Amino acid sequence: MKHQLTVAVKNQSVAVERFLRVARHRGFRLMQLQLEGHDELFHVKMTVDSDKPIYLLTSQLNKLVDVQSVDLHTLQQQAI
Repeated sequence: MKHQLTVAVKNQSVAVERFLRVARHRGFRLMQLQLEGHDELFHVKMTVDSDKPIYLLTSQLNKLVDVQSVDLHTLQQQAI
């Protein structure tokens, strides 16, 4: 299932690398990524895909010190 996340993370490249690594280790495939820098934060919109429950990823992202917030938007998949 595809999910869209909006993540506010500290404006540091190592912080972005860290939360992307968490997504990979939790078994989520990155489908789309948009990153915008604002003052002291990066606002990252990303679409991930996995059969695993999304809370496995969001709970881990919320534990990261550099992450300020995580907003989840579930995308509906079209039936074939």
